[in-house]
Amino acid sequence: MQKTQFHSYANKELCKGCQLCVKGKKLVLFITGLCPNKCYFCPLSEQKFQTDVIFANERPIKELKEIIEEAKVSSARGAGITGGDPLAKFERTLEAIKLLKKEFKNFHIHLYTPLNLIDDNKLRLLEEAGLDEIRFHPDLDSDKLWEKLKLKTSMSKGIEIPVIPKKDIKKLIDFAKDHVEFFNLNELEYADAKHNKLAELGYTTKDDYSYGIEGSETLALEILEQFPNLNIHYCTAKLKDSVQLMNRLKLRGQNIKENFDILTSDSTLVRGSIKGENLEKLQQFLSFKTKLEKDRLLCSRNNAKKYAKSLKKKGYKVEIIEELPTYDLMEIESEEL
Repeated sequence: MQKTQFHSYANKELCKGCQLCVKGKKLVLFITGLCPNKCYFCPLSEQKFQTDVIFANERPIKELKEIIEEAKVSSARGAGITGGDPLAKFERTLEAIKLLKKEFKNFHIHLYTPLNLIDDNKLRLLEEAGLDEIRFHPDLDSDKLWEKLKLKTSMSKGIEIPVIPKKDIKKLIDFAKDHVEFFNLNELEYADAKHNKLAELGYTTKDDYSYGIEGSETLALEILEQFPNLNIHYCTAKLKDSVQLMNRLKLRGQNIKENFDILTSDSTLVRGSIKGENLEKLQQFLSFKTKLEKDRLLCSRNNAKKYAKSLKKKGYKVEIIEELPTYDLMEIESEEL
């Protein structure tokens, strides 16, 4: 077992999907929130849980062609298809895979699914559509469907599960080790949603600054030590938040930033903002570069500071803002001048 440069632990080389993911080069394609299971540890927001919505990264999708737009602006070299259960909307999933494979060359796609809906025919159709890697999410409380892990495919096949303290994950690994190529163990995290029952069941976070559950990492490291010859990767909450997400946002920020924007080391955009009436008319008279976006004029931080006094006299609101380079440009901080 060795610690990786991504704040995770692994016995062998990361699978192809994970190699791209840690670099921020995987589009997160949420194909539906529908799922045959209602897991007590489900991390989905209430906006997505058991709801048929589509998101590409943080972008809500109305037409599948918009997935391509988000993949391009994010410099994605692959996609991870998730849910819910993508197989709950199987035709949509196949269409999305084919669309991405047709548009991009050498585009690696992996998919997450529990075992409920998979069968030989669906596995074959996913492979024919172009899926590269499938990650099964077996139920740790019941081995009823575990036999499906023996289904044959030429795709890369693995298991990805949260590490739930006190669960017999070693039993699953013993059963599946001859039928899958890799195991991804994710640090169990608490989610602030009504359907997440971890707190009610007595699980607590490991400290006041993390959503990671106490005991999850300890169990994961024990499993890595017990199975040194298997391809097992323990993915920490820190990897997801501080590495994968930040790298993905950095790539998107580099693509959408204006010349006057500052892209910080935290992958946020710092810029000036001018709000008020008749912004198009105002833009024509300003001597510095601006961009009209929705209900505001964007400009450099320095020019916002330089011209704030005169603009405020004319009734405009001038701010320095810091926001994420996501589709919705989520605001982190603002300072009115």
